[in-house]
Amino acid sequence: MSGHDSRDPRAALNRVVREAREEAAPDLDWSGMEERLLQKAQRAAPQPLRRLPQPLAWGALAVAAAAAVWFVPSRSPSGQRPLSQADLAAMAPSVRDGDSLAVGSRVETSGREALVMHAGRAQWTLAPNSSAVLAGRDERVTVHLERGSVLSQVVPNPKPETFVVEAASTRIAVHGTLFRVALAGGRVIVDVQEGTVGVGPLGSAPAFFVKGSSHADFAADGRSGSIDGQPVGTSAAQPTEALKQPGGHGANAAASSSALAPAASAELPGEPSINDIEVGIARIVDATSACFSHYTPGAEGVEITVRTALSLKILDSGAVADVDFQPPLSPPAAECAATSIAQVRFAPSQRGGKVTRLLELKR
Repeated sequence: MSGHDSRDPRAALNRVVREAREEAAPDLDWSGMEERLLQKAQRAAPQPLRRLPQPLAWGALAVAAAAAVWFVPSRSPSGQRPLSQADLAAMAPSVRDGDSLAVGSRVETSGREALVMHAGRAQWTLAPNSSAVLAGRDERVTVHLERGSVLSQVVPNPKPETFVVEAASTRIAVHGTLFRVALAGGRVIVDVQEGTVGVGPLGSAPAFFVKGSSHADFAADGRSGSIDGQPVGTSAAQPTEALKQPGGHGANAAASSSALAPAASAELPGEPSINDIEVGIARIVDATSACFSHYTPGAEGVEITVRTALSLKILDSGAVADVDFQPPLSPPAAECAATSIAQVRFAPSQRGGKVTRLLELKR
């Protein structure tokens, strides 16, 4: 190296590059390197692996790489996007104040439910594609279902029938419960989740009572049907077996019918049925409430509430005796109630029974 090169760094660098280009590249042993790598991989594996021939090994790697490229893009999303606030708002039921709705107002739904609220009394939810009319809103809320279904939740109240659903020619009345009424195929479907509802024809006292966790299916007139699969009403007494008898028609038809009709001399039940008791007690509570309201003086704008326990005895003949209120009502209200209660009759039974109910009377 000349002195000039030592003083000029650029000249020294050029000389090193030139010498490197003149030298031949080393001949690397690629096969040996691959062999050593495969041996290290075999020693590191938890189980001995059979070494693939070199062309197959690289072919397998190529296939695996191609498969990875093929399958990754083929994964498709579920197709469901998260619900937005607008979606949730569209799905939420529309809420209405039932106490501000005029009697006779129709509530109709299309794609979503409608919730109608009566503060402190009840709320009812009209299912999509349903229609109902607010038919009453005085002492009781009355909803007439025209089509679809309605789910009602009623605040418990000692007064009977604070909420009524009318469907076709059927009347469904409650004290306090959670139940659903639907019109389907000319039938009235009643599903009770909590409490008890009374069912019967429009304009009549309840003929049947459906309790919590029960499913009922009634004819449009509310006179017959089934409760949890058990026939009730006129359909339960059809003389189907007698009609199969050889003499079940013509001159012997009357004899067959009379043989199947309920016999007057049939054995009486031990005590009145629950249905019969509930119907009679509902009439008694209505009469007592009317007497209390009429004979209890009050001031304008002041509501008077009295809680009392009504006890009575049902005789085997169905008449009522030993009527008692604790604490007692005022003498005029008690006399009025006793006169009205004496007119109530229950079904005859062998032993009769005793009933006690807690009443909340308001004026």
